Amino acid sequence: MRSPGELGARRDAAKQLKVLMPSCFHRLSISDELAGHLLDAGNGGDDTALPMALVVNSFGKVWQVEVGRDGGGAFLGPGWPEFVAANGFGVGWFLVLRHEGRGVLTVKAFDLTCCLNESRDLQPSTATRSNRYGSHKPQFIKVLLPDFTEKMLIPPAFVQRYVSEAQQSSKMAIIASQFGKFWPIEVNNDGSGMFLAGGWSQFLAFHGISEGDVMLLRYEGNMVFKIKVFGLNGCQKDLKGRATGTQQNTERQKEAHLCREHERSSGKEDTRPKGSLSSSNKGSRKKRRFCSLENGERPSIKKEMSTYSVKKFVSLATTFCDLIGLVGECTITLKTSMKSTKCWQVGARRYKNYGYLGGKRWKSFCMENKIREGDVCTFHIVEAALWHVVITHNSDRIG
Repeated sequence: MRSPGELGARRDAAKQLKVLMPSCFHRLSISDELAGHLLDAGNGGDDTALPMALVVNSFGKVWQVEVGRDGGGAFLGPGWPEFVAANGFGVGWFLVLRHEGRGVLTVKAFDLTCCLNESRDLQPSTATRSNRYGSHKPQFIKVLLPDFTEKMLIPPAFVQRYVSEAQQSSKMAIIASQFGKFWPIEVNNDGSGMFLAGGWSQFLAFHGISEGDVMLLRYEGNMVFKIKVFGLNGCQKDLKGRATGTQQNTERQKEAHLCREHERSSGKEDTRPKGSLSSSNKGSRKKRRFCSLENGERPSIKKEMSTYSVKKFVSLATTFCDLIGLVGECTITLKTSMKSTKCWQVGARRYKNYGYLGGKRWKSFCMENKIREGDVCTFHIVEAALWHVVITHNSDRIG
C-alpha cells in the first residue's frame, strides 16, 4: 500500500480524459494510475473490502461505483451504467475524470457542442456533503485538429451561452497556462464565429501542444481562459515551456491586463485622463516630468519579449513606475551603448494600474536591434528619461 504522502504527491496526476464509445456504457476502462489511487483510498488498507469509488457529477450528486481489474486492465464496473444513464451521457461525449482523494472521483461531461454539460434537471434539490465537488465555471473542450493550428473556433454554443455581446466584440483574449504565464491572443469575429487567431500558433508551439491533443479551456470571464491539455493516452500533459520566475509571471499578468485595456480603448477618440492632452495642441502629447529618483538610485527592470511586446508595447509594473516616479506620459531615450550616439526616443505612459513603453519608435527600436519573441531586454535607468538597454537574444541564451 502507498503511504498517504505518496498519494498526496501523485494527486495532481490522477486525472484522465475519456471519449464515450458504445462499449463505455457498460463499463469504463481507466488507467492503472487512476485505478491505483481509487483502490488504495477505497480499501483503506483492507484487501478484503469491496473496492468502491464515489463518483460525483458536475452538480455534486454521488453514485457508488465498483472499481475492478481483469486481464484487460482496470475499469469502473457495477454502478457505472446507472451513473451514465442517470446523467444522460451520449456517444462521442468527452469525460474528464479526476481523483479528489479518499476514493472520490469527479466527472466532468462535455457534450457534442464541446461545452460542459449543464442539464439543470440533474442538479440535486438539496445540498449534500459532496456538493463542493460540483462547483464549476463555464468550460469547453476541443481536439487540436490540423485546421486549428493557426486559428481555433470557440464553440458557437459556448459563445451564445457565456460570452456577452460586448465581449464578443473584443479584439483580445488572454490564456493562462499552468506556468502562471498570461498570453494575449488576438480574437477574430468574422460573422462565421469567434476564433483564437493571432499568437495562437506561437502559444501552441511554446507549450508543446500538438495535433491530436485535447484542450480544456475554463472561462474566467472578460475573455480570460485557463487551459489544461490531455495527450493521446488520455492523461494530462505537463506543458513544455521556458521556466519563469514569480516576478516575470506577475509582469505577464500586468501585460495581459494592459493588452485588454489597450484593445478596449483603441479606436476611441480620447479615453485618457483629463489633462493628459494639451487643449491647444490635440495632436501632440503633453510631457510631464518624472519625480526625482531618491538618493541617486538607478533601478532596472528585465522583460522577456512576447510577439505582442515586440509589435506593440512592453508593460511596466506599477511598482517599477512608482520607483522611478513615472506619471502621465513622456518620452524615454533608449540607448544600447552609452558610448554610441545612436538612440531611440519612445513613448512611455502611466495609468492607474499599469504602465507601458511603446509608440512608433518602439517598433523601430525592436526591428533595428533584431528583437524577437523570447529575447530578454534589461532596462537600466541611467537618468529618469535615459535608459540603457541590454539585449540578450534567445539564441544566445540557449547556446
